[in-house]
Amino acid sequence: MENLIYYLFGIAVLGIAYMSWKTITLLKKDEGSVRMKEVSSYINSASMSYVKTSYKVLAAFVVLLAVLLFLQDKYVLNSDGILVVSFIIGAILAAGSGYLSINLISKSHARTAKDAETSSDNAFRSIFSGGMANGIAYVSIAIAGITGLFIVYGLLAPEWELSQMLNIISAYILGVSVVALFDRIVGGVFAEGVRTAKTEVHKSEEAIPENSAVNPAEIANAAGVNINNGSGASADMSSSHLVVIISAMLLGVSFVNTDAIMSYFSFGPVLLPLAIAGVGILSSITASFFVKSINTTSFWTGYRFAHYFAISVAALASFFIVKYMLPAQWEYSETLNGLIVTTKYKYLGVFWTLFIGMIAGVLINFSTDYFTLNGKPVNKLIENTFKGFSSNILSGTSKGFLATAVPVLIILTSISGAYYFADFFGVAMTAIGFLMNAGIVLAINSSKPLAKNADTLAKMTLMNDETIQNTEELASFAEKKEVYVKGLSIAAAAFAGISLLSIFLQKGGVSNIELDSPWTISFMMLGALIPFLFSSVVIDAVNSVAEKTVDEVKRQFEEIPELKAALDIYRKYFGDPDVPTQGEQDIVNAAEGKAQYDDLVIKSTYSSIRALIIPIVLAIAIPVFTGYLGGVQALTGLLTGIIPMSFILAFTQANSAALWNSTKNEIAAGVIYKGEKYDKYSDVYQTAVQGAKVGDVYRNASAPALNILIKISVIIALMIAFAI
Repeated sequence: MENLIYYLFGIAVLGIAYMSWKTITLLKKDEGSVRMKEVSSYINSASMSYVKTSYKVLAAFVVLLAVLLFLQDKYVLNSDGILVVSFIIGAILAAGSGYLSINLISKSHARTAKDAETSSDNAFRSIFSGGMANGIAYVSIAIAGITGLFIVYGLLAPEWELSQMLNIISAYILGVSVVALFDRIVGGVFAEGVRTAKTEVHKSEEAIPENSAVNPAEIANAAGVNINNGSGASADMSSSHLVVIISAMLLGVSFVNTDAIMSYFSFGPVLLPLAIAGVGILSSITASFFVKSINTTSFWTGYRFAHYFAISVAALASFFIVKYMLPAQWEYSETLNGLIVTTKYKYLGVFWTLFIGMIAGVLINFSTDYFTLNGKPVNKLIENTFKGFSSNILSGTSKGFLATAVPVLIILTSISGAYYFADFFGVAMTAIGFLMNAGIVLAINSSKPLAKNADTLAKMTLMNDETIQNTEELASFAEKKEVYVKGLSIAAAAFAGISLLSIFLQKGGVSNIELDSPWTISFMMLGALIPFLFSSVVIDAVNSVAEKTVDEVKRQFEEIPELKAALDIYRKYFGDPDVPTQGEQDIVNAAEGKAQYDDLVIKSTYSSIRALIIPIVLAIAIPVFTGYLGGVQALTGLLTGIIPMSFILAFTQANSAALWNSTKNEIAAGVIYKGEKYDKYSDVYQTAVQGAKVGDVYRNASAPALNILIKISVIIALMIAFAI
């Protein structure tokens, strides 16, 4: 049994090998024509320019935090500076995952578009393969990091207590979360800023056609899609998965010295979370092989079958894993308010907490489908959109609030049930069950950049109508199902925050929250205020980045001769049924690739970082100052305000955004209203488009930023718990 950690490390390595195999197989596919390769290279180069620019600033930020951790290290018992090592390793592995993600996704667009020439089904399988490679990579690298540190520290410092080792390893999640902070928040603002800029460029220069590589904003927007929906979303969910695993491990340490555990499997409660995560990797990989074997024209049916198959396999395997690693029952005693309290646990209860988490994920899936994609709320919003823009906005906001109630109730019920079966350890295990198949969930999330940019590439390179129809179908599918993953990401952040909070209360010695203290209540209200301030700054940052991006695009059209010549031709023939002469068309074609795509991305990236650097610093500094100046109760109050308010606000924003977007898509596909048909050429569609634009800022920037705010706040609190 003592060798179990090596087997778990081997499972993570197997996941990395699977990712490598999928990546190599995908990259061997045909990229298509020379023009497809050229345009794809522009998007790839722009995406990597963002990564290099963002990670330069991130590296400096990591070094600064490492120094601060080293200075605070004297408060952590016998860590001898190793806390900093764990932090840096976490940051390096997370940044490596981000680099691999962007590189893989960027190089897959042309191959997906080429597959779409044959059929949309072939293209979907390529998209799913790329998504699986990305999702499994994130999960496996994260698990390899934890198990690797566990093995190395165990070999180098066998005298360390288990709790001491896990406290040091917990710094690993801070490193991962800091990278996720940049990938998700900075990446989200960059992506939404350049998307808004692209729209503004087309509004000011209507002559410029959509999907033209002559326009530098088009390439920047394609890079933004890669970043926000590739590394950003993956880093968010992966960090949540990692957080709940380490939370459960830290909570499990308390049981190690009980008689029943010691006589059965002393490390069982600590290694169980990692074992369940390993089961998730294996079940996700197994399920992925069933997608290509299903003969169906419905992409979602194939994916959903694979997802539910993975859940079923994981549930069955988890039962035997839990039974193998935990005794039939055990007792744990602790002193609370001067009284000795004994709690009884059963392995079957722990299994039920995992099962609750799995079911919660399925229920949130159904809730998201009904309220934001296929149910009556969408139909009602479509009807209200015919009444005008204000009705569209008000109705979308109202139904976004309503749609938030169900997932919140699901999560509250899950937490209550988990606590009943296994106390806070059960809450953390429920979160692990919820995220057990994170790899296959991330596969569908990664489908958006792969499908969306394959569609963009097909249109930019003037592929045939049938191919474009296939890529449009895939892009529409991916955009719809992205909503499902966003809901899971928000719920995962809530689970992660609550799991970490339980650890903080344990480390801080807080047995109850002093609600009769004005000090605690004041910081609770401050915590509830922070998510609103954070959202405000993020939304303003999008506008700031968009303005600067538009200015840079205009500069390039004015100063680069080839772009200026192409723009003059576009203006000459705008609204004219005639077409450019062959010579003029040659001038337009020659302008492709002459724009300074990388310069635009670099400047927009720095704009995003400058607009967000203060809120990012404050997100880290506020818990620190609250803890050191106000003590444990003040910091507890702050966290109990931040966690629920961020969670509910994020869900509300994401749901309203999804409703507006679904309304736009349904009208574009064609709807019947009062006996007449309306589609994307109607005025009501333009009204729906404006509503969707409002929602895009919420779902792509503000709501995801709140996920990170939850986790980073509690992780920082956890890091300073001993010091205060």
